[in-house]
Amino acid sequence: MQREPEINGIIGACLTPFDEDGHVNYDALRREIDFILADADAISIGAVEAAEYTMLGHEERKEMLRLGVEMAEGRCPVILGASHPSPRGALELAEYAAKLGADYVQVLMPLRPWGGQPTPQELFDYFAEIAYGSPLPIVAYHNPGPGADPSIEATIRLSTIHRVRAFKESSRDVTKISRLIEEIELTGNAHYYTTMQPLLTTLLMGGSGATMPPPGTVIGARVVRAFRAGDIEEATRWQRVYSTFPGKWAGYGLPPVMKAAMRLFGVDLGDPSPPYQPVNAWDRQEIGNFLRKERLIE
Repeated sequence: MQREPEINGIIGACLTPFDEDGHVNYDALRREIDFILADADAISIGAVEAAEYTMLGHEERKEMLRLGVEMAEGRCPVILGASHPSPRGALELAEYAAKLGADYVQVLMPLRPWGGQPTPQELFDYFAEIAYGSPLPIVAYHNPGPGADPSIEATIRLSTIHRVRAFKESSRDVTKISRLIEEIELTGNAHYYTTMQPLLTTLLMGGSGATMPPPGTVIGARVVRAFRAGDIEEATRWQRVYSTFPGKWAGYGLPPVMKAAMRLFGVDLGDPSPPYQPVNAWDRQEIGNFLRKERLIE
């Protein structure tokens, strides 16, 4: 078993930059990783649905993971995506991630292969099978929609699996988050991470931090720095930025909005994978106006 570094604060979730032919643009990926690591405490690659990894073939997905680890250059802990409908498929990716030198793998809580929610026992058995063979600790990823939406009790039970060492929660449900931090993080079962909108609440309740794509990482890092310094007023000031960004433009979906914003920060990650559409010119301008108002760009 490999080492298990502690991760507290911001996990930057890489978006996948595509070229005009729909392939991964590795020059842009390198620039993105450098951008993320200027602020984040750890990085995840091909691990969240916003990364559009499902648009890649199996070998291209593995190549992106390999080169992403190389580009991180050991500057921080690395979490690689190993989500797969089959436990065997997830284990294959976990073994590959260990060979690359990753620190964790992230696995989506899956729907049943034929659709619909798994029972609590099915979900437990899915993660238990992966955990039994995984050479790396596991981040269990809750993302309702593409994945399952288990009850609080079923989630707590997952945290008793030894190799499930962290959770990434996407519900933004403060009542649920508070309970799960209390019964997962504060009991010592596993680390608990959320996302942008409940970041400060997560920290105040004793959670470990949050995962988010860039440039949300720039804002999140300021929330975390102010919180660690005991300046709750400043942490709240930056947390309020998330009240508008990126949610005001949520109709596009997260990847188009964040890729549009990254262009304004000088890192061009291209458009979403075809046939999905980018943010239109009017809304790009509005995003730029908002980021300038918050003095995040000039």
